[in-house]
Amino acid sequence: MLSVIVGLLVLASNAAFAQEDGDSEVAAFVLANLLVQPGEMVQGEITIDPVGGDAGTFIPVSVLHGSLPGPVLSLIAGIHGSEYSPILSMQQLPALLDPTQMSGTLIVVHIANMPAFTGRTVYFGPTDLKNLNRSFPGDSSGTITERIAYALTSHVIKPADYLIDIHSGDANESLRPSYSAYYAEAGGDDVVQQSKRIAVAFGLETVVQFAGSYDSVDDAIYTSAQAVTLGIPAMDVESGELGIIDDKYINPITKGVLNVMRELGMIEGQPDLPENPLFIADRARIYSEHDGIWYADPLVNTGDYVTQGTKLGVITDYLGRELETITAPASGVLLILFGTPPVNEGDAIVVIGKLAEL
Repeated sequence: MLSVIVGLLVLASNAAFAQEDGDSEVAAFVLANLLVQPGEMVQGEITIDPVGGDAGTFIPVSVLHGSLPGPVLSLIAGIHGSEYSPILSMQQLPALLDPTQMSGTLIVVHIANMPAFTGRTVYFGPTDLKNLNRSFPGDSSGTITERIAYALTSHVIKPADYLIDIHSGDANESLRPSYSAYYAEAGGDDVVQQSKRIAVAFGLETVVQFAGSYDSVDDAIYTSAQAVTLGIPAMDVESGELGIIDDKYINPITKGVLNVMRELGMIEGQPDLPENPLFIADRARIYSEHDGIWYADPLVNTGDYVTQGTKLGVITDYLGRELETITAPASGVLLILFGTPPVNEGDAIVVIGKLAEL
């Protein structure tokens, strides 16, 4: 069970904490055990208690509650613990904002998946081997990853008016170009349009349109899919790769969040929008059929436009004998390519973005 009793705190109306001086209609904001007055920032943790002999964990968060009314924007970094660009961006962001000059509320999840972050694992939690981005809406009495998903759903997703789930290429993935993304079919027309609005406002030159929708929140196992299925506009970001720490990946995230806040009227100014963003309508993937060693072809790089049939790499067994040559399954932008040697059966080693027909 979560150490914080969600029902008592979340169900309490924020209006109950309204300022009594009559100078503002903005009420205090409650997130888990944190009470944030208008014009303040409070930092703390969402604590997740041990269950079944595991150690439990915590989620470090900052809440910046504006002195003026406005939307609640939730930011989640570190769903995957080895995706460092979002985590480092969220370390910097609060210092750039003044809640006394803000409208609305910003929830910053600095590191969603502490077990994976401290354990330096790729994709999965180190104890239960579950992928947090396949675990929503979560389970309050489940494994540690399922309890993290439940806490994020309860405390971060459901209170939000908008959500940004921030990723990079994981420690084994080369990823270019940086892109924003949104569900182009899920959540209903208004949710789709508002999701597109913030995805474009983020300001990256490439925007990916996710296909598909979900019959229920139990089917919406991805972070932003959970949000849109709940009726909350949401977007994803991918910026960074291979565990590399570089401002060229970190800064676009920080700038993009500020762009979205400007678009939503939370801070002053206008977003810096791309003149003609490239829309990716669909993605083609290749999953490995082998355990072995991956050799990416040195003549191709992520971000390149490749034609169907282009050689992308080779998989060998552990003795160097070739098992399979991997070629592009479609023409388009090479978004993701495995960048490290280990490969397991079922790994998505290639993602190609097909261009939208506008």
